[in-house]
Amino acid sequence: DLAQPTLEASPDSGLLAVSLLRHQRIALAWMVQKETNNMHCAGGILADDQGLGKTVSTIALILKEKPAYQSCKEDTSKVKLETSAVNLDEDDVVEKDIERKLPKLNKNDFGLKESTHSVKKGRPSAGTLVVCPTSVLRQWAHEIHEKVTAKANISVLVYHGSMHRTKDPNELAKYDVVLTTYSIVSQEVPKQELGDDHEEFDRNRDDSGLIDAFTDKKKKKKTPSETVKKKNKKGMNDSSIELVPRPLAKVGWFRVVLDEAQSIKNHRTQVARACWGLRAKRRWCLSGTPIQNSIDDLYSYFRFLKYDPYAVYRSFCSTIKVPISKNPLSGYKKAASRSKDNNAAENKR
Repeated sequence: DLAQPTLEASPDSGLLAVSLLRHQRIALAWMVQKETNNMHCAGGILADDQGLGKTVSTIALILKEKPAYQSCKEDTSKVKLETSAVNLDEDDVVEKDIERKLPKLNKNDFGLKESTHSVKKGRPSAGTLVVCPTSVLRQWAHEIHEKVTAKANISVLVYHGSMHRTKDPNELAKYDVVLTTYSIVSQEVPKQELGDDHEEFDRNRDDSGLIDAFTDKKKKKKTPSETVKKKNKKGMNDSSIELVPRPLAKVGWFRVVLDEAQSIKNHRTQVARACWGLRAKRRWCLSGTPIQNSIDDLYSYFRFLKYDPYAVYRSFCSTIKVPISKNPLSGYKKAASRSKDNNAAENKR
C-alpha cells in the first residue's frame, strides 16, 4: 500500500541516469532488506505488475549492493559494455541489431578487475548473473547502457551464442554483470535431481490431496526388484543430461536474477533444474505472473531461492500445497500468514 509510510532507497547519487519512481524506491529498499537482513534466504520474488519497472529496480539493486571487490575498483571514464558474438542459428533468435546498436569496445579498454577473488575450492567469484528469455536479452543490455552512468563503472557481458562463448570461468568473473538466457543455463549447468519425494507424492496422494506415503507407518517398503527398476529408470531419464559443469556453473555468483521467472515454474523441466544448480549468495525471481497454473508453481521458485523449509518438496506439500488442495480459502490464508511470519520473500504491489 503506497499510502502507508514505508522505507525507500536509491543508489548513490550520479549512478543512475534516471530518477526512480516512488514505488521503485520502495521496491529497492525491500530488496536490500531481503538481501541483507533475511534469515530464510538472501533474496526473494519481486512480483510487481508488468510495466512497473522491475528491470530498473533490479539495476538499482545491482548498483546499491555490490560485492566488496567491486567497491574497490579503480574509477574509469565510461560505462564499459561488451557483447559476445551471437549465433543466430540458436533455438531462440536474437535480433541482429543487438550488436549493431551496442557500443563496440576493445577488451583492453575495459580495465576490468582481475579475477583473483575466489570462493572455496578455487571457484572464481563474479558479480551478478541475469538470466532471461532471449526475447528480452537485448532489452536488458539497452536498459543498462541507457540508464547507468559512466560514474557507475559497470562492465557488462552478453553471454549468448555458441561460436565465441568463453570456456574460461575466469573470463566471466571479470564482469560486473553477465546477461544470458535460460537456454544457455540449461546447456551449461548440471541439473539438480528432483528427489524421491516428488514421485512419492504424486503416486500416493488421495482424492483430497493428502499423502499416504509420507506417513512412516503407512509407507510401503520397496522390494529389491523395485529398487533396481527405479535406478535403471533414473539412469534413463538422466542419460541425456550434460553432467560436466561448464563456465556458468564454475563461477560463484554474488547474485543471480531470473527475469520472467515463470520460465521455471514447472519444477520437472530441465531448465528449472539447471537454474537450481547455479551457485550464488543472493537470488531473485522477477515475474509479474509468478503463479500461472497452480500453487505448485511456487515450489520451483522456493527451490531456486533455497527458501527453507519450502525448498524441500515434502515440506512444501505438507505446509502449502495440501492445505490449499483441501480448502483453498483457508489454505491460502494459512500460507499467507506463514509467509508473513517467516518474512517470506515475495512482494506484490
